[in-house]
Amino acid sequence: MNLLTNREYLGLTVPFMLSTMTQPLMGAVNTAVMGQLPDPKYIAAVSLGAILFNNLYWLFGFLRVSTTGYAAQAFGAADRELGTLAFFKPLVLALLISLACIVFQKPILEGYLAMIGAAPEVNNLCREYYYILIWGAPLVLGNYVALGWLMGQTRVRASVFMQVSMNVLNMALSIWFVFGLHMDIIGVAFATLLSQLYGGVLSVVLMYYYGDFDYKNLPWGELLDWRTFIGMLKVNVNLMIRTACLLTVNNIIAAVGASFGTVVLAANAVLLQLKDIMSYLIDGMANGAAIFSGRAVGAKSGAGLDAAIRMTFKWLVVLAAILMGVYAAGNEFFIRLFTNIDEVVAMAMTYNVFVLFYPVCAGIGMVLYGVFCGATRTAPVRNMMLLALAVFYLLQWQLVPEIGNSGLWLALLGFMAAQSVILLYYLKSLCKEFTD
Repeated sequence: MNLLTNREYLGLTVPFMLSTMTQPLMGAVNTAVMGQLPDPKYIAAVSLGAILFNNLYWLFGFLRVSTTGYAAQAFGAADRELGTLAFFKPLVLALLISLACIVFQKPILEGYLAMIGAAPEVNNLCREYYYILIWGAPLVLGNYVALGWLMGQTRVRASVFMQVSMNVLNMALSIWFVFGLHMDIIGVAFATLLSQLYGGVLSVVLMYYYGDFDYKNLPWGELLDWRTFIGMLKVNVNLMIRTACLLTVNNIIAAVGASFGTVVLAANAVLLQLKDIMSYLIDGMANGAAIFSGRAVGAKSGAGLDAAIRMTFKWLVVLAAILMGVYAAGNEFFIRLFTNIDEVVAMAMTYNVFVLFYPVCAGIGMVLYGVFCGATRTAPVRNMMLLALAVFYLLQWQLVPEIGNSGLWLALLGFMAAQSVILLYYLKSLCKEFTD
């Protein structure tokens, strides 16, 4: 196996980084648009709504991850029927899940708002946002499956175009609906729903173009066999546990932040959006690390795996330095892009140092997550997240009563740092397993 070069690594990783960055930018624009309105309740409501939809959709992110794996196996085997099953089986599961989300939309929302305990006016705005966007569930989860299939079939340009174009459309519509048509929070919701509709249509077009499926002879018996769905869930149970841990932390941050008042909740929303932009850039690098480590493991090349890890660490240092340098130089400018409310800006500046150190704490854990997923060794990922969640619980229990919102941010950084340390420990075993 030829060892990895800088050009090959960046040629695959940079497109993933650019495409994944558009995802938090979509939420960031929605937050920024609401932040230009005169009352912080708008930015707080959109923040709570975004967290709720992240809860719903991230929990089923395995639809993309597993579809990528199944599609890649079909591509390697040059098996047309296997490729058909790799798309349609998770698509059926995605439609069933999204139907459940729509049927149970009211108890999902009311249970969430009761847990968060935000101000009544924030809750009412959040309801307006949610009851529009929940109808996009089939589009979002179906898009996950299409995106995963295209990535597994190495259709990188198609998958990047799908992500970027959908998110850019959402950003443009949000700005137009709020500032041009003065639709406020309803405008942001409809902008997102329309972009999801566009993504659904684009998914159909791309899958028709690249899929090469025999639609007249689809294997309905295998597609509708419930045992295959149970098998898919078992394959991804460790990743679902990881996602559940992340969602638990996000919900605690939202609930505790809301308890400090609307201004603190709004300030945290801005800082979390900035953190998410950093996070998704690093996550794009993790996607590249997953592909290269997967190739090395498939070739049973310990040298290839070692090269992939070393290359990832090298470019992670560069990326972290750039992110920290840019943020340190312009933190107030970036915050004011999201809101012109002086009290929210002042509150965000009080806590912005925690965002500065996010890449140092989170970077190693995030890229190693990609390495372990590429190697299909997800048990260490599950164990790591359970231990890191315990660290978060302990830190927020000890620090929040003493230093308030600063304690909440320190608990988040401790949670991310724990992931990095624990996966570094497991990395030795992974490398030893594939020693040449």
